[in-house]
Amino acid sequence: MDINDTNQKEALFSPGCEPVVEDEERRRLLWLMAEYFRTIGYTDIKARLPGFMPPPVLSGTIEDHRPDFTCRQTDSNRTPIILEIVTPELVEDPLAENRWSLLASAAKLYTAELHFVVPKWVASGSVDQALKRRLARMELTVNRIWMV
Repeated sequence: MDINDTNQKEALFSPGCEPVVEDEERRRLLWLMAEYFRTIGYTDIKARLPGFMPPPVLSGTIEDHRPDFTCRQTDSNRTPIILEIVTPELVEDPLAENRWSLLASAAKLYTAELHFVVPKWVASGSVDQALKRRLARMELTVNRIWMV
C-alpha cells in the first residue's frame, strides 16, 4: 500500500475504526450489533464503524486498546456495555489476551457489562465454545456471548 492509499483510507474512515472496517466479518457483525442496540433504544452508542464516534481508548499497563463497541442500556443505572467482536481467527490469537484482560478490567472499573460477539456457525466448529474455554483459562468474567 502506498501513501496515497493510506491517505484515502484515513479520509474514508473515522480514526479508531480502521482495524474493524478492514476485516469484513468483524465489520458485518459489528454493524448488526450496532443496529440491534440502536433499535432497542440503547444510548451513547460508540462503534469502530464509519458514521459512529469510536469508543474511547482504554489505558492499560502494557498496551492501550479501544473496544469495538460501547453503549448504555435503558435500565435505571444506564449500565454501560463493552462489546468485542471475535472471529474464528481471533479466538486463539495470543495477542488477544492482553486486550480482553484490559476490557474485563475496564468493565469492573466502570460497573459495565462485558459482551463478546461470535459468528453463529463456521466450518471450523463452534467459536463460542472455543471462546468460553479461552476466557475460562484466563479467568475472565463475561456477561454474555452473542452468537450472530
